[in-house]
Amino acid sequence: MPRAIRTPQEATVLIVEDDPSNMLVAQKLLQVAGVKPDHIYGAAGDPLPLLQGELQGRVDLILLDLHLPGKDGYTILQEIRTDPLLADVIVVALTANVMLPNVNHAQEAGFDGFISKPIDGRRFADWIRRLLVGEAVWIIEH
Repeated sequence: MPRAIRTPQEATVLIVEDDPSNMLVAQKLLQVAGVKPDHIYGAAGDPLPLLQGELQGRVDLILLDLHLPGKDGYTILQEIRTDPLLADVIVVALTANVMLPNVNHAQEAGFDGFISKPIDGRRFADWIRRLLVGEAVWIIEH
């Protein structure tokens, strides 16, 4: 498990999600969890330019949709894990595809957690707190 460092109030989170509605829901739920609005960033596609540029060294948690245009979440995760400056960032898969083989693939690929969509807003804040203290969170609901 990568670094365990922060409370939601201290954390910087990047949401990588191509669906604007899902992005908005995740942003709102992060705010409810205690993440400051100015510490929540979004990317609709490949986040590497942002992570290696403006946000370099600042992101504690990435919520990464597995199905993006261009590169998929698995490819992006590999790129994150091979970059020494990003390798210890907590990365959680977000997807509506919750079949057991997909969950197993996410674990084997090196994700630190898995949250199914639609996101359960009642429990999301607890999941974020747990992730930020270094606990793996594998939530498979439908």
